[in-house]
Amino acid sequence: MRDDVQQTLRAAARALALGLVVLVAAAACSGGGDEEESFGGAEAVPGPVPSDVTFVEDVEGGVPAPDFTADLVDGTSFTASDLWADRPVVVIFTASWCEKCKAEHEKVAEVVAKHEGAAMLAVVPGDDAEPAAEYATELELDHPVAVGNDEVWLDWAAREPPLVVLVAPGGTVIRGWPGGVERQVLAEELDALYEGATSGR
Repeated sequence: MRDDVQQTLRAAARALALGLVVLVAAAACSGGGDEEESFGGAEAVPGPVPSDVTFVEDVEGGVPAPDFTADLVDGTSFTASDLWADRPVVVIFTASWCEKCKAEHEKVAEVVAKHEGAAMLAVVPGDDAEPAAEYATELELDHPVAVGNDEVWLDWAAREPPLVVLVAPGGTVIRGWPGGVERQVLAEELDALYEGATSGR
């Protein structure tokens, strides 16, 4: 009788030990899954322009784009001119609380995504950093989102969001659209910045 009890206890102990091993293994596997994908931060800064993509070198008219350095929503320091040094950049001034901005942001991002080598930069107000990080995650933004102070907004004459601005390679402002821009209009303006006016690369 005692042997039966001991065998039962040993079996129970082995089962308990096996259960603990399984739980530990499951916790280890799920631990990596707890890391959420980051949007709008350093990981969203685009890499080099593809070698087979070329842009026009001389753009007539326009004014120099006001350069600035600001933190991205993940706290990484970022200088805007690094982005438009060798590629066209569509800058959108937006805010997490601006309902109209979400649809405009997604529309503009779709147009930019169809133009190989072009980039996009979002700028949010200085007091919007934390909500903007959630905004970037909600929209799954695959481009940098910078937190611009009042001076940045004033330099770009961004009175209220949304404001969309097209910057040519090298840093010349081609055109701005307060309140948003039509999809076709932005696409045509971007097309014109490619060598040979190649459409939708």
